[in-house]
Amino acid sequence: MPAYHNLLADKLCYGKDKALYRYAVEKLDMASYDLIFCSSYYYFPLLAAQKLAKRYHLPLVVDLRDIAEQWGKEAYFTRRLTPWKGLDYCIGKLYERKQLRVRNRALKHAKAVTSVSPWHKQLLAQYNEDTHLIYNGYDEQMFVAKDVKSEVFQISYLGKLYSTKLRDPRLLFAALKELLAEGQIAKEELRVLFHVDEVGKEQLRELVEEYAISEVVDVQGYIPRAQIVDVMHASSILLVLTTKSTAEGTHGIMGTKFFENMGVEKPVLCVRSDEECLAQVIAQTEAGLAATEVGQVKIFVMEKYQEWKQNGYTRQRAKNKEWFTRQHQAEQFVKVFEDVCG
Repeated sequence: MPAYHNLLADKLCYGKDKALYRYAVEKLDMASYDLIFCSSYYYFPLLAAQKLAKRYHLPLVVDLRDIAEQWGKEAYFTRRLTPWKGLDYCIGKLYERKQLRVRNRALKHAKAVTSVSPWHKQLLAQYNEDTHLIYNGYDEQMFVAKDVKSEVFQISYLGKLYSTKLRDPRLLFAALKELLAEGQIAKEELRVLFHVDEVGKEQLRELVEEYAISEVVDVQGYIPRAQIVDVMHASSILLVLTTKSTAEGTHGIMGTKFFENMGVEKPVLCVRSDEECLAQVIAQTEAGLAATEVGQVKIFVMEKYQEWKQNGYTRQRAKNKEWFTRQHQAEQFVKVFEDVCG
């Protein structure tokens, strides 16, 4: 049987949730627990967590890092289920609606809910008034500040691209094209580095050719996690790629990439600004720039370029960055658990 048949069967019949529920009943001493905490990427294992909480009369706390609504009209489920793309999309939307019903029942059953942005909090509060904001954060033991002099002015992006429709570098590319043409930055001193997924590599290379800046842009695949911080330290600007939030588009997207960039105290350039939650945090913390125009990008890049020319590196400490550490996240979760268990 093709792999997508097994995947489709699991999605329709909740196979993983049922297996996890059976395992917990058979293998765990549920009477020894005070609370069930379920952190979910969309849906799994919310059904199992809800059933266990009901069976053993335990309070349930649900944490949602991502939700289907954040992607707007796009079907979030994009993995291949059938040989036909159009059918995949229809199945994805049907599955999304089906799973939203499961998710919303779990939210209403939960004693408390947490999520990652003000937009997420507001939406989920429709299903559970006791909804809390706990941002995605960064590991303060790993993502630390370090001044490393570099031979080139490097602008870097490390992570998944998904699609240039959702993570759009065009403002940066347009700004760099103008700065190079105006002679404000020497091409020998500039390097723009991307470490992204295979699909992202193809899309970026097409854009690089479109903007005629291939001499300064280097598009590569993923690197080992152990090397990521070294690349960040060697960079003068760290990118966060997103796009403008619209009524029918994305909302509340605040991945860990921004917070990790904040942790190493490098200037953050967000292109294109979401003009929503992420832009607000960037402004509040003074971590960098969420840009809406090419001119803004040019000014920001030139400021950091001059800093690099003077020092050999750049540094930008965000205000209250300790609010976004894993330690602070843990303290927030503990507070929610204590309130629930009362």
